[in-house]
Amino acid sequence: MNDSVVILIPARLNSTRFPQKILTPIGGKPLILHVLHRAQSLNFCECYVACCCESVKKIIEDGGGKAILTDPDLPSGTDRICAAMAELPIESEFIINLQGDTPVFSRSIIPAIFEVLKNDASIDITTPVTVCDNTRENAENPNIVKVVFNGMEEGNPGKAIYFSRNAIPYGAGSLYSHIGMYAYRRRALEKFVSMKPSYLEMTERLEQLRAVQNGMNIWAVPVEGIAIAVDIINDLKAVERYNHIA
Repeated sequence: MNDSVVILIPARLNSTRFPQKILTPIGGKPLILHVLHRAQSLNFCECYVACCCESVKKIIEDGGGKAILTDPDLPSGTDRICAAMAELPIESEFIINLQGDTPVFSRSIIPAIFEVLKNDASIDITTPVTVCDNTRENAENPNIVKVVFNGMEEGNPGKAIYFSRNAIPYGAGSLYSHIGMYAYRRRALEKFVSMKPSYLEMTERLEQLRAVQNGMNIWAVPVEGIAIAVDIINDLKAVERYNHIA
């Protein structure tokens, strides 16, 4: 186990599109426990769920996990993990934000974004991206967030230039889509939540644009594999299909 890094999983009940989705059973187990147990299976670092109520905290602890209770009125998952970070028993230098609605993800993704962050002190945040075909279905899907970054032509990690729900860059044969995980330096996470939501963030409804617009050094890291988040109830079918990936 690596004490310099910790995985924090933000979990709240009042999802707008899919209320109480983190408690939705998949194979008889709540979705949030699938996320936690997948993270624990990495044997990479300590994992905690930053939850919003005692009932979820009990589910986590009964399921063999560790939970930190946070204010239910916090505005975002990033605010929630920052609040939980202050309660950790060890002051870890690096924080991994793993979304509480992502029960399926390739085990290689988290180590990949951590290594890039750890090895370059100038980087504030890293986040994974993957190639997707520039089909009309992908290009026009606003739920597939696209990203342009330095090094994308060669498939190398590089500083993110922009994230969008539209197809960028225009005319590309392949697009890079964003996977909603982040690795932060501790000071970078504290700085991020101290800043007001930016114009671009509110326009695109993409929180990571706050970092871009405020000049933080956020890097995109190309990875192989998949990650499946549950945004709406129909996404559960995809989770059931891919629940045993490496």
